[in-house]
Amino acid sequence: GIALGTVGMFKILKFELFPRFDASQVYISGKVDVNNRLEETEKLLSLVEQDILKSINHDDVSSVTSIAGIKFNPDQTFESGEHLFQIFVNLHERKPENFFDKYINPYLSLEYDGEDMIRTMDSHDILKSLEQRVLPRFQKMTDKEGKKIFQEINTYVPQTGIVKNDIEIGFTGADDVQIFAAVAKLKKVLQEINGTTLVSDNAKEGPLELKFKLNRYGQSLGFTEASLVSSLRGLFLEAEYGKIFDDKGLVRIRLEDPSKEHNYQIGSLSIETPDGSKTVLLRDIAEFIYKKRMLKLYKEEGERVWSVVATIDKQRILATEVMKRIRPTLDSIGKEGVKVIIKGEEKENRQVKIEMTRAATIAIFLIFISLVWMFNSFVLPLIVLSTIPLSILGALIGTYLFGLNLTLIGVMGLIGLAGVVVNDGLIMLDFIKTEKEHPALVAKAQMRLRPIFLTSITTVLGLMTIMFFASGQSLIVQPMAIALGFGVAWATLLNLIYVPLMYAVLYRVR
Repeated sequence: GIALGTVGMFKILKFELFPRFDASQVYISGKVDVNNRLEETEKLLSLVEQDILKSINHDDVSSVTSIAGIKFNPDQTFESGEHLFQIFVNLHERKPENFFDKYINPYLSLEYDGEDMIRTMDSHDILKSLEQRVLPRFQKMTDKEGKKIFQEINTYVPQTGIVKNDIEIGFTGADDVQIFAAVAKLKKVLQEINGTTLVSDNAKEGPLELKFKLNRYGQSLGFTEASLVSSLRGLFLEAEYGKIFDDKGLVRIRLEDPSKEHNYQIGSLSIETPDGSKTVLLRDIAEFIYKKRMLKLYKEEGERVWSVVATIDKQRILATEVMKRIRPTLDSIGKEGVKVIIKGEEKENRQVKIEMTRAATIAIFLIFISLVWMFNSFVLPLIVLSTIPLSILGALIGTYLFGLNLTLIGVMGLIGLAGVVVNDGLIMLDFIKTEKEHPALVAKAQMRLRPIFLTSITTVLGLMTIMFFASGQSLIVQPMAIALGFGVAWATLLNLIYVPLMYAVLYRVR
């Protein structure tokens, strides 16, 4: 029954790599048109900043810091460019919200300072408030031509983790058209899932480039691509034509057009022919081709990979659930000849399961070898080890009662539980291993009640502050404390009842 209950709890509980916790900042990042200068980006950024300052509760927010020219991403990377911007909404410390933080921590901590602890809202609630009250206006803002002014504007709360993106799917193949179609198809599916945000891809377009192509008339005048570049580079590149030395040292000779920073019609530039006989307009000798190129190319194992990424709101949906929803779409894309590469949290989940299973196997094996050496028997160690999988039920029930998901930290707690559970089993089994009569066995088992109970209760009491009064970033380790606390409490009953019973059955105690 206990084994079936453990399996049932594993099916009920959902798995996420890391739990969500309250943070001290909210990030707002975005970009405007790629051709904007830094000064233009700063002006647009100031509009967003002013709107934030008007809409926030100053008891929750301490300050707002803005930077133009850089943008931080949820995957803990950053980009730089004159069209990018970043806003840091700095929050006050969270107001004490439980008995421990209000009445115990102020007296136990020597460096306790509660002056800044005035924030009443969770950072994620502040994030939602900004998304509802500030962002819609700027997401819809357009210029005179009807184009969006803010090409991208996103909000998120920085969290810990070992993955760059919650959802990340890569595509590679020989046909670029098929790949871009697959990217668009997956982005559409992700955007329709309630709880997925910041859906984007790494096909970042760079600035608009102007290319010149000599026409026949230009070629007939003797122009070549090299001569055209030579004529224009002084205008755009501050071309260096040579170096000389004088009595002060090295002197660099550079030529540039003084009107390069002014607005002008590039087609009206006058270019002297190679033979110097006359001047012609640039538009008469060359065709203008405007084209956008990709800002970056991403390769993995020599293949170009385009990726779709998304961030998820873990209050509404988990990465594992999103992957189940998009699995049919990925299967259909794979049948079309595009190679699908699963990355993000799903990839890490698989790796974590393999590594944790390996760690648990090694831990149990080492415990078994130690017990065989101690008891000089193969049967007695198996009795102690059998309590380990049974004690997991208590840890899973505790996680469920707290309304949490099973996390990597919680799984580490389950592995640590193995060593703690064995301690109580040793206390019991080492004391009763010589008894062959039932009354004597019961008497000795009762004598172990107090030391086992005291060992367990001190462990549980030590974990109670993290189990019941976790706040802020301590929420990260709460799943581990719950797994250990509830696991030890349940294992205490097993060691007091199950271990003597198994010994009596296997050794046929009369």
